[in-house]
Order: sequence, then C-alpha cells, then structure tokens
Amino acid sequence: MSTTPPIHAALVLGSDSFRLLVGAVEDGTLRPLDSFHAPLRLAAALDAQGCLSPEAMDSAFECLRTIRARLADHALAAVRVVATSTLRMARNSHLFLPAAQQLLGHPVQVLTGEEEAVLTYLGVADGAPHESDKRTLVLGIGGGSTQLALGTGRRVQKVASLGLGTSRLALTFFSGGRIDAVSFAAAIASTRAKLGDEAPAFGPGRRDRACGASGTIHTLGRLLADNDLAGPITRARLEALAARALDQGGGGAALAGLGHLRLRDVTAALAILLGLMEELEIDELEVPKTGLRAGVLAELRHGRAALAA
Repeated sequence: MSTTPPIHAALVLGSDSFRLLVGAVEDGTLRPLDSFHAPLRLAAALDAQGCLSPEAMDSAFECLRTIRARLADHALAAVRVVATSTLRMARNSHLFLPAAQQLLGHPVQVLTGEEEAVLTYLGVADGAPHESDKRTLVLGIGGGSTQLALGTGRRVQKVASLGLGTSRLALTFFSGGRIDAVSFAAAIASTRAKLGDEAPAFGPGRRDRACGASGTIHTLGRLLADNDLAGPITRARLEALAARALDQGGGGAALAGLGHLRLRDVTAALAILLGLMEELEIDELEVPKTGLRAGVLAELRHGRAALAA
C-alpha cells in the first residue's frame, strides 16, 4: 500500500530576501513543490540607529501575507521559519518578530550565525550523499553576514560566522555611486582581514572540495553565464566579471543580466567572494542547488541528532 510522503515547508527571512521552499522527500530525494523569493533587502533598510524603517517593515509584512497564502495551498505536515543576520541585529526586531509570527501563524526562530552555518552545510550534505566521504567547505554570503562550515558527510566539524555582508560592504566602500578599482581593492582587503585568524582552519589542507551555497553566490554564477563567462566559479572568472562591473561604475557598458540588482551590491558580493577565495586559497567553487532552506527542511524531517549520525 503506497503512502503519500509528508510535505514540509522552510521559510528563511534573510537579510537580502525572504525565501520559501516547500517539498516532499521521495526515494531519498527532496522534490520541490513550491518556492518563492522576494528581494526585500532588509539589511540595507537599517537606519543609523540600527532599526528597520517602518516602510521596510510594512513591505515585509505584505510579503508575509503573500507567503501565508502560498502555505495554505499545501497540506503541510510541518513548517519551520528562521531569520538570519538582519533580524539578529535590528534594534527593533522585538517589534517586528511578534507581528511576523502572527501574520504567518508560525513561530520565527532567529538563528545565530553559527546555527545558520550548520544548517547551510547540512542542506548541501543532505543533497549530495555521494560526496559523503569528502571533507567539504561550505560558504554562504548574505546581506548582513557570511558563514563558513567545514565537515565530512553530515558531520559538521568547524563553523564561523563573520559580520561581513553585501549590504554592509556596499555602504562602506561603494556609497554615493563610487565604484572604482581603489574602492574594490579596499573591499577585498577588508574581507581578507575579517577572515583573519579563522582562515587556517578552513584552508586547502583541511578540505577536499569547496561549495558556495547562498542566493548571492548563485546570482554571481548566473551573472558569469550572462556575461559570457560561463563555467565553474574561479577567481579568474570573478575578476573578469568585476572588471566589467568597474567599467560600468565608471560610465561604461552595463553588465548583462543585472535587472533589478544594484551594481554596488553585485560589486560588494564580488569583493567578498574574491576575498574569501584568495584568503582560503580556493581555486574553484562548486555551486550546489541546495543550501540553508534545504538544511532547515532536512533538520525538520530528521532532527539534528539523526543528521549527524
């Protein structure tokens, strides 16, 4: 007698965007049933006092109403909602979170940076059981922070969370429309300095492969393809894309595929990823399809202890 696999939903209230994934596991593989992405840029909406603006909160609440309607379309066995860096930092998150929970009808867990790193790693590991014998480094770049996790199979051995995100870096180095080679070099140097003493623990002698598992890194991969730089993410390809971004910043031709993206945010993302790859001596970065949302779903299905077994 066949049974229908349970349907689970993971919602991430991120610094750059809100992302929903609804899926069921069939024959050990996650089958996505629905997904939703809203680029709200909460990190960029923090004011000088570190508070979310009323306008940003209103936009987020409207988005959550849309998400609740989408959740209602599925017979869900379980739902988990998590929040990342900006809602960790915002001084008025105590006002936002209860309202968000009421709108969604589900509690919201604010992840620590380390928890975010672990869940992102588990999402990658759960989606690639054939790589279970390899020491894997997983990078995640967001609007407000950057996470690193190293492990083998489903066992996480080392994590780090850096106060380094695209929105922060963009405001620091590329504000006022200043996008040039000097600012870009300074942004890369800042990234390398932020990694600092953490670098040796994630270096080439500690890993067999490196993966980039975040919306930001996926976007950079797409932009590489859109600008005739398709292929694995390497430093050379990122440098070529950065040269085109700097050319646009100086009044030259626009990057292909930029769309609604802000040039300063893309340039900041390039600086962070190049800085990480340089400091960690990463020659090539794999970009799996799974990440934080898949990790939330995996833990929802199995529990952390079972995943680590």
